[in-house]
Amino acid sequence: MKTRILLFPVLLLLFYSCKKTITINLPEEANKPVLNLLMSKDSLIIARVTVSSRTSGNDIFPEVKEATLKLYENGTFKENLAPFLLADLTYYKGTSKAVAGATYRVVASVPGYEDVEGSDFIPEQASVGEMSVKLVKDNDGWGSKGNISVVLHDKAGEKNYYRIRLYELVTLKDAVDTVGTTYKFKVDFQTNELQDGIFNKESEWDFYTDDALFDGRSPRFNFITGRGGEFKKVIVEVTSLTYSSYSYLHSSFMARLKNEDPLSERVIVFNNILNGLGIVGGMAIKEYLIMP
Repeated sequence: MKTRILLFPVLLLLFYSCKKTITINLPEEANKPVLNLLMSKDSLIIARVTVSSRTSGNDIFPEVKEATLKLYENGTFKENLAPFLLADLTYYKGTSKAVAGATYRVVASVPGYEDVEGSDFIPEQASVGEMSVKLVKDNDGWGSKGNISVVLHDKAGEKNYYRIRLYELVTLKDAVDTVGTTYKFKVDFQTNELQDGIFNKESEWDFYTDDALFDGRSPRFNFITGRGGEFKKVIVEVTSLTYSSYSYLHSSFMARLKNEDPLSERVIVFNNILNGLGIVGGMAIKEYLIMP
């Protein structure tokens, strides 16, 4: 018994003498150039340049008004992107539209920093099949919701990435405007698809998926709108994404869902910019009008 009592303080002393403090240097993401450019097929190329900083709430990064942006198409210099103001914010715009299959690289020279750059290609438009909209009774017995069905035709043997959004077209009339003005409202929805990743927890505005579960097949996706409406005219927006644009948009989407939840693992937003932060990503967007 005495031996045990004497050994315990010795073991405790050995334990604390072996204790080592390790310092981990976490990367500092503030004060870096940020280049954001999502290029869409058949659209002008427009970029924005800011400098990262510690922000809170809805603060935005300080913008850069003196940057020089060079655009390259398939490795050949094409043009400088010219600055312009939109809603008091500075953007940089080209004069030619992005072409499917082409690879674009943007190099931004920001005073006081190393040049930052990123590149990506413009994908072909996604192939779609049958689309339909039906009215279904709301569970609470008030009004009707829309059940929108969308079929994608996935190309076999390659990795493909998609985003789907829904809009309702509503024509409003009054005593003055007897003809009526048509408005486009973004529609939130729920889905039970395994590819969703949120498993029908809440209504969302965007649906992202890759073809890991349906390579080369024609899956049908069903979306139940989060609110009631007449849904006489619905626009289905189908976007084909590259790996980079998908990774950035989907990680940003998941970050909004999870990063404010203390019980969820923190989501890191995808970045493909050399010497900085942000995204240069390609996409091809097409809208389809469907009616009941």
